[in-house]
Amino acid sequence: MLYRSVMSDTPDENTAAESASDTDGGVVERAGEVATYPPSPPWSNAAKIAVILMLFVVSLIGLYLVRNVLGVVALASLIAFLIAPLIRFGHRRLHIPRGLALLVAYLVVFLGTLGFGFLVLNSIVESVIELDPVGLVNEGREWILEEIDENNHLRIWGLTIDMTAVVDDLGNPVGGTEQPGVLDIQVVLDVVSNSFRGVRTVAGVILAMVTSAIATVLISMYLNADSERFHGAMAEQFPPGYERDAWIMMRKQKRVWTGYLYGQLVNSLITGFLVFVVLFVVGLPGAFLMGAIMVVLNMIPTFGPILAAIPGVLAALLSGSTRWPDLESYWFALIVAGIYVVVVQAQANIIAPKVMGSAVQLRPAIVLIGLIVGFQVGGLLGSLLAVPIIASLRDVGVYLWAKLLDRDPFPDEAPVAVVGDP
Repeated sequence: MLYRSVMSDTPDENTAAESASDTDGGVVERAGEVATYPPSPPWSNAAKIAVILMLFVVSLIGLYLVRNVLGVVALASLIAFLIAPLIRFGHRRLHIPRGLALLVAYLVVFLGTLGFGFLVLNSIVESVIELDPVGLVNEGREWILEEIDENNHLRIWGLTIDMTAVVDDLGNPVGGTEQPGVLDIQVVLDVVSNSFRGVRTVAGVILAMVTSAIATVLISMYLNADSERFHGAMAEQFPPGYERDAWIMMRKQKRVWTGYLYGQLVNSLITGFLVFVVLFVVGLPGAFLMGAIMVVLNMIPTFGPILAAIPGVLAALLSGSTRWPDLESYWFALIVAGIYVVVVQAQANIIAPKVMGSAVQLRPAIVLIGLIVGFQVGGLLGSLLAVPIIASLRDVGVYLWAKLLDRDPFPDEAPVAVVGDP
């Protein structure tokens, strides 16, 4: 092994006495020469294994200690990933400085979200007023009272439910009056009084939510600001000979996450819009609210559309149709249930394949297991990210298995150009 040294111009190396002194950087100065220490010796395999195990244990401990903020970091990373294309468009296509492009992108997204959220919230409030939740609850209460027999038993689809413990409460209408949808003034005063008692708790919750929102946005901005530096640092860490594998794996991971997240977002918007239009046509009160619920819950595969259909069917059963007032409510509920089935099947077999392509190809059983595990670990956000995480782990597992069998992990992938080649 060769070590670099800088020799002086003095021809006779033995004429001067050594006045050696160690200096910073491991450089030894002697009269007539400057020598450097050799690099440290490589670690043995046992030392490498010990370090890997130690880092693994430390990582697990670290994850456990920061488990309460992992949701914020995951949400911030998701926001940064979704906004990144807008920043690249402003920087590369419009030739705006990257820092300015980042600020403009976040400002556009913030204003757009604020305006769109106001319109959606206003429409949801109107849908709730049209739906008349107080009246629906009272109608349901009256239906239960009519179906209860003299023994306080309620029979539904062959099941017998003892209603003795709640039958007295069912006799009192919601709002303290027999007129559905009209609140008693004393009830309002009681609610206001109880609300003021818990104002400190409410203020604390609101402060925590605002703080978390600000932290999430700031983290996502910093992630986008340093994204190019992250990519450069990762490229420098590729082991020699594995550059092709690393670039192809990064390309596959980007394809999975981009295709799934953007595809699922477009899929949910289209599905929710279809639900709103069809339910509005058949005269379901609160059709816009039902469409908004479908947009949110459809982001969760498999279970989401089923959960989104429940409030629509219940609303149809309790309120009936404004288009066909003579139609029995249970027939209208069956019609609404059929509408949900048709729309959900259309999005699963026609819309989703068109907008998502082949970004994620997983078997239904794997998706169901992943959704359950994701919900147990991270709640709603965990359910949303479960599918792309499983797809990413699948690609990594396929790569490791191919290397164990001495096969090319990417036989069908396009070649990767060497950085710096003309």
